[in-house]
Amino acid sequence: MRVTAHQFIPLAAALLAACAQFEEKPLSAEATGAAFSERSLSDPGLLCFLKREGASSGLWTLDRLALAGVYFHGDVALAIAEADEVSAGITTARQRPNPVFTFAPHWVSSPVPFTPWLLAPMIDIPIETAHKRHYRIEQAEALAEAARWRVSARAWAARSRVRAAFLEWHGAGENARLLQGEESIHLEVITKLEAQLEAGDISPPEISQARLMLNRTRLSLQDARRLGTMAEARLATAVGVPLFELTTAALDSSAFDRLLGTNSSEIRRLALTGRADLIALLSEYVAAEAALKLELAKQYPNLTLRPGYDFNSGQNRWQLGFFFEIPLNQNRGPIAQAEAKRITAEKRFLSLQNQIEGEIDIALAGYEASRAKARIAGQLAAESAAATDATRRSIEAGELTSIELARRQLEASAAGAAVISAKIEAQMAAGALEAAIHAPLR
Repeated sequence: MRVTAHQFIPLAAALLAACAQFEEKPLSAEATGAAFSERSLSDPGLLCFLKREGASSGLWTLDRLALAGVYFHGDVALAIAEADEVSAGITTARQRPNPVFTFAPHWVSSPVPFTPWLLAPMIDIPIETAHKRHYRIEQAEALAEAARWRVSARAWAARSRVRAAFLEWHGAGENARLLQGEESIHLEVITKLEAQLEAGDISPPEISQARLMLNRTRLSLQDARRLGTMAEARLATAVGVPLFELTTAALDSSAFDRLLGTNSSEIRRLALTGRADLIALLSEYVAAEAALKLELAKQYPNLTLRPGYDFNSGQNRWQLGFFFEIPLNQNRGPIAQAEAKRITAEKRFLSLQNQIEGEIDIALAGYEASRAKARIAGQLAAESAAATDATRRSIEAGELTSIELARRQLEASAAGAAVISAKIEAQMAAGALEAAIHAPLR
């Protein structure tokens, strides 16, 4: 048996051609920073993503902004990269051990009547036993599944950030709108009081008090505008786009005007069986079980077949041997570690499930109490609006002065501010409830 240069060179070239090649991919802080400033809500990739998710057109509602946050935010991209990294382990797990070729020619220095060369090529063929490859693949697939569920958990965290910032922006805008109305009422009152002061019907302290109330309202209005500007910046950060992209976008926060009902049993079922981070831990438990089965299988040694050939003293001699490791320790240490890791994975899953139970109880109680508070605030606002209408009719009948109407309007505005505050509080509680189940309330 002789391998010539003409046979060896093509074989080596074929093996080298099949090897993966390194591809240089430089990373530049300047380039990535410039890329962020070029992000846009009209990005073609984003629009395709929105279309695929069924939210391709319309105003920028909470759902559309949340999807944009999932598309752009670095945390989600990092989770996807980590999931791809873990999934690559499946390819490694599926690979079978490579055979090993050995070729060790010998040369006899003493004079012999035959060729002085001894040729002895051999090949070791490893054979895995006890389904080790199957368990290795099962473990890798379970870990990849866990990594994919963690992508969903990161995506939900991105949505929660967008929702919180959008709610803050919405609340600041509603307060600013209400305070602008109060400012107009105060200006109207001051105009009327100035006329009464000139007629000698009132004293100067009364108009001074009215101007003080106007200044307080203007200060509150300025604070609401400041909070709105900061909330808009936080919303841009949560979405993952430059601030100027949001200042020109048509935002629709009408989703925060509704307080939806709840089904506590369904919410509890969703949270305790479908939360992404919980399912990820369940997949990790499956991986731990597969790892334990793999370590148990390692009690049984793998075999290595060794067919060989040698050319000695002019004779062609063939061999077929095999060898295996003698498992004196029966793999006890790794088995004990794998059993402990399975117990740890189980306790980690149960711990999170118990934590979710508490989160649901707290979130449900907070949301129901906040909804009740919002209903009461709405009733008070309705009563204040009815009082304003009654005052307007009394003025038309000549029974009251127009300043009384302004007072009723200011009271109605204060009641409206209480409604806004109660609704924002209820929406924050709704956000906590959604965070407990990793799903929007519908």
